[in-house]
Amino acid sequence: MRVAVVGSGPAGCAAAIALCRSGRQVVLIGDGLDGVGEQLHPAARPLLDRLGLPRLSGQLDCVGVRAAWHSAELSEQHFLSHPFGNGWLLDRARFGETLRRAALAAGARLHVPARLTGLARESAAPHRWRLQLSDGEESCDWLVDATGRRGSVTRLLGVKRLRFDRQVALVGWLATDRTDDVDATLTVETTPSGWWYGCRLPGRRRVAGFVTASRPDARIWESRLRATRHLGRLVEAYRVEGVPVARAADSTILERCFGARWIAIGDAAVSYDPLASRGLVAALTSGLEAASLVGAPEPRLAAWQAELEASFATYRAERARLIA
Repeated sequence: MRVAVVGSGPAGCAAAIALCRSGRQVVLIGDGLDGVGEQLHPAARPLLDRLGLPRLSGQLDCVGVRAAWHSAELSEQHFLSHPFGNGWLLDRARFGETLRRAALAAGARLHVPARLTGLARESAAPHRWRLQLSDGEESCDWLVDATGRRGSVTRLLGVKRLRFDRQVALVGWLATDRTDDVDATLTVETTPSGWWYGCRLPGRRRVAGFVTASRPDARIWESRLRATRHLGRLVEAYRVEGVPVARAADSTILERCFGARWIAIGDAAVSYDPLASRGLVAALTSGLEAASLVGAPEPRLAAWQAELEASFATYRAERARLIA
């Protein structure tokens, strides 16, 4: 069986590795660009072990989260007592390249960089897909949408995405020449118009993101960051690099996460508020699960859809309590 995984981020790479190990022929298609989301929770450790990546070289340990949530003071949640130990603070480009190399080593063929532009059934073999790409074509028996929130495959298939809130994250990066910043936590704090997160990254860099339901203004992003009570102190010795980028941060789920010879995984299927810290772990989890879903009978796929919907309902209830 030939499977095309569209999307070369964490979900797509995990799916490619799992599918190759199950004996499928896999082509991994993607633009080669990496998303935002730089904190990886300790819950990812057993998932990375399953992917053959017990160590992430060049990344930083994350020892916990500090949050001032509707409070002036920070409360701390340490990972010291977590059964899987510390998490990570990620250079996402390096993390993405590590995953793509692992997919290649597992036997996947990389078609990167490429963008999906069209999709159709083959006329001579209706059970097969033909993918039109920005630089050519591919064909397959099964199709996996791992293209994140933009859902490149499901959009072409006309599948509706259900949205339950409207949020945007304005994310920027900073750099310093100093070597005395040893902070190993993710810091979160609220403001009247939204909430901020930030952490240190490899290479004397930091990331900071502002999540809001209002329209963010990149022109005042830096001044607002430096005015925050806690993150402002952490970036005093840092300079902003480039212009902040806007990324969707809303809670969504597909009306259908599977169909005739296709599935959607990761953020392409379900996306979360960054506050939940679920994105990367959910991406790796659903990617690994793809091996048991591709080619599965409809009852198995329907049961998986029900599990996603139940988990999403729990998340929405938890989020509602948190932001109330």
